[in-house]
Amino acid sequence: MTISFATQRLRVVEVVGGLALSERSVLLVRVPEILTPSVVENLPPYFHGIASGELAEVWLDRMLLESRLLQVKTERDEIIGFLFAYVENESYAHIGYLLAEEYWGKGLASELVHGFIGEVAKTESWLKLIGGVDKSNVASAKLLKKLGFVEQSADESGVLFYEYTIPRLQS
Repeated sequence: MTISFATQRLRVVEVVGGLALSERSVLLVRVPEILTPSVVENLPPYFHGIASGELAEVWLDRMLLESRLLQVKTERDEIIGFLFAYVENESYAHIGYLLAEEYWGKGLASELVHGFIGEVAKTESWLKLIGGVDKSNVASAKLLKKLGFVEQSADESGVLFYEYTIPRLQS
């Protein structure tokens, strides 16, 4: 089932492989505009250097192959970021999120992750969400803690992991 939800200021829609050509074109233009050096500073190497439509296409195809990719839009339908979930054993989803730099500091990342948690608690069978955050990314670590993620041990690369147990609705 495709994940899609809206919050007060955001519309979040899963990108599917059969994306219409016009939608894919818009996405490929927007990807390099969003994945700027400051946005991807604390992310894995394959997020870096996406400066053209061709590189955006390689990145997009990789993301769609490896994870469930959601585009984050404003109420004006402008793509401003992404949320991705790599699902492991249908039980655990490793999540990541990013917003274009001009949208930082407005509470949108918190709104995004909070809305995502609410949606997947209703629609997915996942037990836990796991977020990996570079030790230097204090803002993201603080956001995850605020939303109820519990800090786990860091790995040797300096990445801190946070886990969130998805509450199951009683029927």
